[in-house]
Amino acid sequence: MTNAAAGAAFPPKGLWRRFLLLIPLVAAMAVGCYAHIRSVCSTYEAWTPVFLDDNGEGFDRLGLDDVHIGNTGVVRATDIAYGADGTACVTFEAVADGTTDVTFGDDKLSTYWSMEVRNGAVLCAGINFSGWKSILVCICILFGVSAALCASVLVQLKRTRWFDYGMVAACGGTLFLFSQFLLFTLLLVHGGLRSFSDLAYMLTSAADVFALVGLVPMALLCLLVSLSNLVLIRREGMRPVNLLGIIVSVLWLAAMWLWNEWWTIAAAASMTAEMAQLVQSAIAVAIAYGECLLLATMLCAWMASRLEPAGAMDYLVVLGCGIRADGTPSPLLAGRVDRAREFDAACVEAGGAPATFVPSGGQGPDEVISEAQSMRDYLVSCGVGPDRIVLEDRPATTNQNMEFSREVIEEHAGRDASELLVGFSTTNYHVFRGYVCAHRSGMAVQGMGSRTRAYFWPNAFLREFAGLLASRWKGVLVTYAAIESVYALAEYALLLMGQASTVFVA
Repeated sequence: MTNAAAGAAFPPKGLWRRFLLLIPLVAAMAVGCYAHIRSVCSTYEAWTPVFLDDNGEGFDRLGLDDVHIGNTGVVRATDIAYGADGTACVTFEAVADGTTDVTFGDDKLSTYWSMEVRNGAVLCAGINFSGWKSILVCICILFGVSAALCASVLVQLKRTRWFDYGMVAACGGTLFLFSQFLLFTLLLVHGGLRSFSDLAYMLTSAADVFALVGLVPMALLCLLVSLSNLVLIRREGMRPVNLLGIIVSVLWLAAMWLWNEWWTIAAAASMTAEMAQLVQSAIAVAIAYGECLLLATMLCAWMASRLEPAGAMDYLVVLGCGIRADGTPSPLLAGRVDRAREFDAACVEAGGAPATFVPSGGQGPDEVISEAQSMRDYLVSCGVGPDRIVLEDRPATTNQNMEFSREVIEEHAGRDASELLVGFSTTNYHVFRGYVCAHRSGMAVQGMGSRTRAYFWPNAFLREFAGLLASRWKGVLVTYAAIESVYALAEYALLLMGQASTVFVA
């Protein structure tokens, strides 16, 4: 029997290859966009605000006579439509290739456009063109499909109980991409964008929107983890790992301050507007992406803590922690042992075979015996036969717990661990790390968690977040660079755009 029988199989090969589907999708959308834009590019709809009339009861109804075209051989105005939101839409049609200035308005409002007809296509302000909404539709599809692919990876990893930093990446990608899908779909449905320049500007601002929406929740989270750290320090002592919540909170506040004050800093440094906007966008993307990874880490760790093995195990590894001065297990360690023992008893009562326990933990400099020996003695005192216990007393870290446990299991069983059902017991906030370390040792496992005090949880989440950044920093940077490149392209499009201006006349 293999771990696959209990739903703890190694992740399927090529799990991320499904994202190759994006290549033909993007190619098809590019062809479709080009075809649609070419089919409608001979006309262009230009939007402009309009004033209320002198009585304040309605809009001024300006006509085609109020559209003044400098070179009538380039474009002509064919229609004017008025909306209830205080806007007018003037439709232009290409006449011949060339450039011209266009003004629209009266003594109250005058709008200026720079228009060009190139190969029969009308361009406004150097970048706006008809048919651009097909690009918006494609962006919505791309974000939606990408979010669905990330979600499918997340679901499959959860189904196989393969909790690791790949799951965090899939979860974080789902959160970020789905939020972008909702934003641009809302803009598409409600007509919040009226030109390609609006779309390019919105792309550059999407990360800012995410940061603003997450401002209050993240501030509350930072307050929570900082308070939990103070409790943790008071009860467990001052250690660097117990300061993670405060450190992350300070870094987040510093990033938000830098994002908010960036334009002032850029002006003081005499930075060009283009470079300042690019850097500000990079800061916003870093904040949004970091928040998604943090939330994903919390969600994945919580999901891991809620599960328990699907059935009877061949071996149950119990991960060690501190023991008392007299060599007996601390309440935290006793909880881990009791969780494994009670699970095994329930499986035996249901007709399963009893498991072999593997207490795993070395001896610290201030401990009279090893943690493994302390757990063994406790198991025996609880009625577990010594023949059902395999001691593993060398490790000093969770990675070593799993690595050395695999060695003693294979030696005891006389076969590879992949052919056995292996479970592990630890404290609930530590289950995710147990999975990660087991996978690093090449062992598929199923975990369970014992209860502990709530103030441990926030720091445990942040420890996994720090572990993600430390162990997968290359992948994190590559993903960040890919996201930022989309924003940089949008910034470049805005730089290419001429500025249409609206002049109010006194």
